[in-house]
Amino acid sequence: MENNEEIIKSTIELVKIDSRSSAHAEDSIIDFISKMLSGLKISFEVIQHENYRKSLIALFAGENSSMNLLACGHLDTINLSTAKIDENKNINIEIKDGKIFGLGSSDMKSGIISILFSLKYLVENNIKPKYDIVMALTGDEEADKTGALHLLKNELVKKTRLMIIAEPTNLNLGLGQKGQIWLEIKFKGKQAHGSSPDKGKNAILMAMNFIEEILNPEFFAKNNKFFTKSTINIGFINAPGPFNVVQDNCNVGFDIRISPPETVQEIVGKINFMLNKEFKKSEYELKIIDSLNSSFINPESKAAKQIKSIVDRYASGRRKIALPYATDGSVLNTNLNTPVIILGPGTPEVIHSKDEYVVIDNIIKSVDIYRDIFLNLDKII
Repeated sequence: MENNEEIIKSTIELVKIDSRSSAHAEDSIIDFISKMLSGLKISFEVIQHENYRKSLIALFAGENSSMNLLACGHLDTINLSTAKIDENKNINIEIKDGKIFGLGSSDMKSGIISILFSLKYLVENNIKPKYDIVMALTGDEEADKTGALHLLKNELVKKTRLMIIAEPTNLNLGLGQKGQIWLEIKFKGKQAHGSSPDKGKNAILMAMNFIEEILNPEFFAKNNKFFTKSTINIGFINAPGPFNVVQDNCNVGFDIRISPPETVQEIVGKINFMLNKEFKKSEYELKIIDSLNSSFINPESKAAKQIKSIVDRYASGRRKIALPYATDGSVLNTNLNTPVIILGPGTPEVIHSKDEYVVIDNIIKSVDIYRDIFLNLDKII
């Protein structure tokens, strides 16, 4: 790209904007992007969500509008209380060792820049892609994925043949992402005095026994070799106390990350079977907080091979990978069966930390990569 200085300057300005996930988090960053799109004469719409959150959707028309590529990024950053803030209440920026330091630099404002400047190249060179390009910049990704859920209602996604999301991958080609299930189980025992535990049924012990059973390595089926194994994290366990009472209530939160071939339906079915086997129906209550299936694109597919060849032009030594976490793409894949590729300049190992950074050279390369993807849609989708 000839405008490398402008790319880096815009990345810095975007990172400076404090968009930590909360009410009105997206307001200022949408203002910044709206001005850029207006200057390029790219049509866009700002969508208002509940709780004062916002998303932005732009359409860049191609020669053929029968299908589209959906390029996606999220506008909010993790709501990190230890984020470094400067005297103007902006995210503090440092540039050293070829890196831009600042919360959101990797996750994922540098990814948004990749999409924006690739579209800018097409506009300034009067190039129409083969098919439409839809840019979706979503709000509330770090908490409830509200923007992605609203995106499901948009007519444009019905024509989407491939979604590419600029989450941090260090320019490795993400062809898969794990699914996730957040669930809470309330165990219900029988209360008694702490001096006579045999007179009651301790809900804490019920929870502990269930946790031990579900953590059995045999709980999951053998995963696809492209993925790391499925995992279970115990997010919380609580009971009201005090010391001298046999507790009749205990809540446990589970964070389950699933690899194919397992599905949300199969995992929830296994959990229900285990609960029914061990407890009476009156002794537990299961609540699903969130659930998304995993996604996977065959490494030998047309899209994967073509995009990998583009990546190789600019960033040698990059791999095809699967992500251990879910993204906005998981929402579209689960609900619309949309294939998803994850590809961004950010460094995954440092996201969600006060010392987050992005490698400047990766940003420049990612703009080139996204530009070439947009120029070769006829070979990709």
